[in-house]
Amino acid sequence: MQSKHSEPIVELDPNGPFGLPPLNALRVFEMAARLGSFKAAAEALCVTPSAVSHQVANLETFLGHPLFTRDGRGLRLTKGGEAYQRQVHEALARLARATRSLADVDRAPTLIIGAAPSIAGKWLLPQIADFMAEQPDVSLRVEASPDRAGLADVDVSILHGDVRGRVTGAVPLIAERLSPLCSPKLLRNDPTLRGPEDLSKHVLIQTRNPIQWQAWLLARGLDFPIRREVWLDRSSMAIEAAAKGLGIILESDFLAAEEIASGTLVRPFQTDPLTESHTAYYLVLNAEPDASHSARTFAAWIKHRVPVAFRPNI
Repeated sequence: MQSKHSEPIVELDPNGPFGLPPLNALRVFEMAARLGSFKAAAEALCVTPSAVSHQVANLETFLGHPLFTRDGRGLRLTKGGEAYQRQVHEALARLARATRSLADVDRAPTLIIGAAPSIAGKWLLPQIADFMAEQPDVSLRVEASPDRAGLADVDVSILHGDVRGRVTGAVPLIAERLSPLCSPKLLRNDPTLRGPEDLSKHVLIQTRNPIQWQAWLLARGLDFPIRREVWLDRSSMAIEAAAKGLGIILESDFLAAEEIASGTLVRPFQTDPLTESHTAYYLVLNAEPDASHSARTFAAWIKHRVPVAFRPNI
């Protein structure tokens, strides 16, 4: 007998009004909606853009409702498409979790943690051994992606940048300061490096940080062109390159804390309050309010692993 508190059982007639659309079409639609591009979805799924377009068109025909509008500004979800994408994403995420649960029924539960690549390698991974020692019945998988969309199906994520208002339940985790850092040997060699005006004589290392060298210089009234620069894709690569003497970085004192402590990176000159601390990383339980016990345990645990000097003022 069905409990009065349980959800009603709905029999799905594949030929009736509650028929289920093809799972592959749903997967393709959700990917295209999340990435905002048929081309990007095609690359992620290893198919052609025309195959993505075909699957979406079939789904729209099945539903009898347009999901995207296509204009000169690109691809946009319709109002109905936005609502449908949210529900499809959650349904696929639940299906993925159910599948993992069945596959792992005889193994320790696997907690999937996602983070931006630099913080994953520079800070998160060194913490993992302690967490597993404290939680011997939990297995872990760490996924690194620079794109928030690439971390959509993890249990807990550490996201870079202020994602409040765009990601539900984002909690401030880590504050950092971006400041000039370089190998101490640059201070002993020519050309001189005594103040910001001397940066024009040196190689400046650029990354994807929200504040880049040109903006940092302009904020200090310096409008000289950057003579030589090196662009690197990850902060971790930039920190390593600067420590080897390649050039000067404008980088996170949190990510470079180990190098600063060891003296392999130094601040070449005093900076001003324009480099004051700001919240850089946010913690998200991706399955709220249905997050697992291990996900909640990890979220509470990792907050206390942040050194006091880098905890946000909230």
